[in-house]
Amino acid sequence: MITIIATAIERFFGTPENIEVNARVNRVAGLAAAEKYDGRVLKITGNRAKVCWPKGEKTVEDLNSLVLIAE
Repeated sequence: MITIIATAIERFFGTPENIEVNARVNRVAGLAAAEKYDGRVLKITGNRAKVCWPKGEKTVEDLNSLVLIAE
């Protein structure tokens, strides 16, 4: 139960990871969006990032909803 609360606090009040341009990322599922895998960061502006997903889909995401993929 504590891990769920800690995850929620980190999700809404935490700082984004060290995500840079051209980094590989996943999007965490939320209330408004489904989970996505294996995206590539194209551009970062403030707390938002333009991400290219497989099959060429491009979206603008909040940095707090992205998780860096360890390579």
